[in-house]
Amino acid sequence: MSVHIIMMLIPSMYIHLIDYFSLNASKVGLVFSIASFCFGIGSLPMSFLYNKYGPKTLIAFSQIGIFASALLVGFSNNIVMFSISNILLGLFASIHHPVSLTLISEVFEKNISKANAFHGVFGSIGVSLGPLISYYALMYFSWHHAFIFTAFFNVILIPLTLKIIPNTEKIDVLQINDFNDRYQNSILKIFLMISFVVGLSFTVFNTFIPSVFNIDFGENSNSIVSVIMLTGFIGQILSGYLGDRFDRMKLLSFVFLLLLPLFISILFVGKNLLIIVSVLLAIIMYSIQPLINSIIKDITPVKIRSVVFGLNFFLMFGLSGLAAYLGGVIADNYSFKLIFPIFALLFPIGILLLRMLNEKRKAKV
Repeated sequence: MSVHIIMMLIPSMYIHLIDYFSLNASKVGLVFSIASFCFGIGSLPMSFLYNKYGPKTLIAFSQIGIFASALLVGFSNNIVMFSISNILLGLFASIHHPVSLTLISEVFEKNISKANAFHGVFGSIGVSLGPLISYYALMYFSWHHAFIFTAFFNVILIPLTLKIIPNTEKIDVLQINDFNDRYQNSILKIFLMISFVVGLSFTVFNTFIPSVFNIDFGENSNSIVSVIMLTGFIGQILSGYLGDRFDRMKLLSFVFLLLLPLFISILFVGKNLLIIVSVLLAIIMYSIQPLINSIIKDITPVKIRSVVFGLNFFLMFGLSGLAAYLGGVIADNYSFKLIFPIFALLFPIGILLLRMLNEKRKAKV
């Protein structure tokens, strides 16, 4: 949960950070993109470390690192310190997802979509708490206190991690020939392109919806965004239920089809409709994660699964951080709302890639 809170702190204070550091939107977006890249790149070695140290040790280490680096962000008074401490925060936070999702895939052989959805519900709660914490920090203190509070909240979770999370059996160290299956590799290449498409759209939604609301609703915007993000848990539960009953790739194609007009509509709707469209976006966007995580289990053998979770996370939340910078450039030259219809072009690409992936899998059968 604390990782998801952190993911939303900068987006929910985007415009305030522009004013505080006297920067434009693209430069704040660049800082966020670099931190996101580290958030992703740090996940890549987790597959090897998972097999060596186990989930309990890694998640506890992540939480200690998040505590220290979030404090550093909270005490930053210039853009250099702010950037460096966010890079450290991204690296420590990057441990969580590939480790926890690999653990879930090992522990829950049946009803994997429901298990991923349950994990995602707490993620949605964290995502909704991020703007709320920012709102109260900005209202009564300063943006620094949002990070300081989150740092100490994270400390509370360390004893729970040590008590609750099991250490699984260690898997043999991966060898190069574990990736020699040409069919398997062709499947993974297409899937990872889908991950990148999903990641870019997630980055746009999470990063710029708070700014769109800030412009239209002013000081109350973060409390509204917090409630909107909380509705994402509905999508998590629905996709968990449906993902165990229907073809997950067809469900994901349908989700992309729904997101296309909703992204485009952000440019045209008024204040009241903006709330309705954003609620629908939150529900549908957050239905994606349980489906993606379950598809990984469907298409990968156990031995390389943690590697694929790491690659998936790097593309979804690391490399896709590029969208924060590109979106900032669009906002500087045009508007925050125009970002959404431009990035809506991703969804037809995603549908095409899913069709290719399905055809590849059927060809094997």
